[in-house]
Amino acid sequence: MADALERNNSTGASFAYREEGGIPWHKLGKPMKGYQTIDDMLAAAYADYTVDLVPMFVQAPDGTLVEVEGQYATARINPHTSDYQVIHGGHKSRYTVMQNRETLEAALAVVGASSGDSVLDTCGVLHDGAQFFATIDMGTLVIDPLGPADKIARYMVVRSSHDGTTPLTFSNTDIRAVCKNTVILGERTATRVFRAKHTPSMTSRLLVASTALGISTAWAKEFMEIANEMIAIDMTPGRFDKVIEAVMPAADADTDTKKANRDKNVGLLKSVYANEKNALRVGNNGWAAWNAIVEYYDHHRPGTAEERALTSMDDTSWVTRKKNIAQRAVLALA
Repeated sequence: MADALERNNSTGASFAYREEGGIPWHKLGKPMKGYQTIDDMLAAAYADYTVDLVPMFVQAPDGTLVEVEGQYATARINPHTSDYQVIHGGHKSRYTVMQNRETLEAALAVVGASSGDSVLDTCGVLHDGAQFFATIDMGTLVIDPLGPADKIARYMVVRSSHDGTTPLTFSNTDIRAVCKNTVILGERTATRVFRAKHTPSMTSRLLVASTALGISTAWAKEFMEIANEMIAIDMTPGRFDKVIEAVMPAADADTDTKKANRDKNVGLLKSVYANEKNALRVGNNGWAAWNAIVEYYDHHRPGTAEERALTSMDDTSWVTRKKNIAQRAVLALA
């Protein structure tokens, strides 16, 4: 599955999300109303299993089992199906298992959730229990509070693994993690990322994670600086045409069919710019232009809903490149 969420015939997808945050694109998982405790979110996502580090054995020719010295496997006990499942073998003795609960507790501690400013938003299991992820909603940023006061959500995505493939990772992002693709994109577009390997020193390194990430200040400051720079750029029709030209060059429409398609797409993009989510809400400025282009490529361009979602979540895709081109074109007008 493209989303890589764990599936089980009896329990469904191993994913839960806060209903107030919206339904994810894949429409999977269990919606939860209001604020949730760690216990409730883990149980709803079927992520409340325990992982153990167990010795590895090989079978000798005579049938006896011989322990492989210095080699261990991770295995989980699933409380919902009562099965014991080996996740991955070949770990060294220094490998430290961090339970899903401990991952969430550490993440909430880093963002200072005890103050009530942060809440669990999503929680899920990837690759049949091998990886775990969650999103913490850290509230909104207000762009140009004395003007349109545009509100932007901000999140911290936390990801860990039980197969040794992924270190414990905290990322600041404006992308809500609902599946593998959004988890990865959130990390790659984040301006603050902290990683800790699964070793005995990992716990002590978490004590300085908040400083390393600068979650509450640096990321928000950098994001708002770019947004406020965009919102200060006057976007006349002629200037918006320059931005459109950057992402949809007229020279590429070298046949009558391509020209007709470009004219159609430009008209659609201009209507998206003028709608209630963009210029009607925040005014005729660079911020509205940038958001209109993002909205067009994410939701309105030709293609299926799933293809648009997956391509938009891939930071190496042509769609992401178009968004980056648009951002540079808008900022060049400052």
